Formats: sequence, C-alpha cells, structure tokens
Amino acid sequence: MVIKLNKSSAKKLHSQGALLREKDKHIEALQILTLAIAKYQEEKNYRGMVDALKDRVLTLKHLALLTEDPSFKILAMKDAEAMLEITEKFDLEDKYHTAYFRLGEVSMINGDFKKAVENYQKALATYVGPLSERGDYRYHLGEAIYKIGDTKKGKETILKGLKEIRKGASEIDPFLIHVWESGAHLRLAELLSKDEPEEAEKHLKRAEEIAESDKKLFIRRRQIKKLKRILAY
Repeated sequence: MVIKLNKSSAKKLHSQGALLREKDKHIEALQILTLAIAKYQEEKNYRGMVDALKDRVLTLKHLALLTEDPSFKILAMKDAEAMLEITEKFDLEDKYHTAYFRLGEVSMINGDFKKAVENYQKALATYVGPLSERGDYRYHLGEAIYKIGDTKKGKETILKGLKEIRKGASEIDPFLIHVWESGAHLRLAELLSKDEPEEAEKHLKRAEEIAESDKKLFIRRRQIKKLKRILAY
C-alpha cells in the first residue's frame, strides 16, 4: 500500500516539527520531522534532509534525557551518522560542521566525552556561519573538555564561547541567542557547582533570568528547574 505524504511542503513540515520540539512536544515533533525528511528526499533536497535530520537528532536527544530509554540514544546516533554520510555523498561542504556538532552532542549523552571533544573540534574546524553560533559550538566543546578532566581549559573554553555568543548577537534571531547564552550559563552552573559554588549560583541565576525573559524557552526553563532540584537551590 502506498502512503500519501502530507500535502504540506517539506520546508513547512520541517518548521512545524522544529516548533513542536521547542515547545517540549518531542513525540509530535518526531512524527512531523520524519514526514519532512521523506518530503525532502522526494524533492532530492539533500541540504534540507540534513537540516531536518539535525532537528530530529536534537529531538531524540531530548527524549533520551527525559525518558532514559537507550533506544533514543541509538536512533540519535544513527541520524547523526546519516547526516555526515549524506553530506559526504552529495558534497555538501557547508553541512560538515552541523553533522560533526550533532555527533558531538550524541557522544556527550553517551558519556563518550573524548569522542565528543573530537567531534566538536571537527565541527569548529569546518564551521561556516555567524560568530554567535560558533560560540555555541565552542561552549559545547568546553563542556566536553571539562568532563574529560581538564577543568581549567574547559571553563575557559565555555567562557570564550559565551563571549562570542554575546559579541555576534546582533546578527542572529534573539531566540537563538537566548537559547545559546542561557545554555552556556546553565552548563557552567552545573560544572562549577562543587568546586566554585558561588560562581555556579551566579551562572544559574543568569540562565534563569534569560529563560524567564523569553516565553519560548520552554525546554530551558524545565532544565533549570531540574538542575535547581539536583543542587537543592
């Protein structure tokens, strides 16, 4: 039996899926993004496919963290690997950094911090795009470096990434800046909570201020509440 795809365009489906994910509606997002990928493939729009896979990896990552179901980690890794393979197959030079970045994120949730460092470094080496997004990539690299034991370099790298996010903020949608900046502060709060508790509390407060200032940051507010419970703030 042939199943007819939704009549919406791939781009529209993709946008709907991304919006559902941002609203913390991950199962619904997963369904719509899968349709978008099928539509992009039908159109032979491989750049679109890579971008939709990018969003599906992030959706699966959130589901893995929320449910602790290892199958979501497996699916996220397969999608990230598919991003890189499609990028290589169709010579999409501007998509390498995206694929390596998602591979880094999946390595992080799998606890393979050394591999995450390698993937994030490749993402930065192949990066093409705005300064603020480079800062987002860099702070993720800093987190991975911190978690392999080089806490000084890790912290410095996160702070450098945060500086880049702020410096290039005028070039990017404020929502993304809020996501990236609050994320960097949240990671610092988590990482510094034992050795530098006062500084950690400042970063957590700043993350919370940013999240409360933007009603679209559903996921970040949930993450902040969770960290506050863990740290007993």
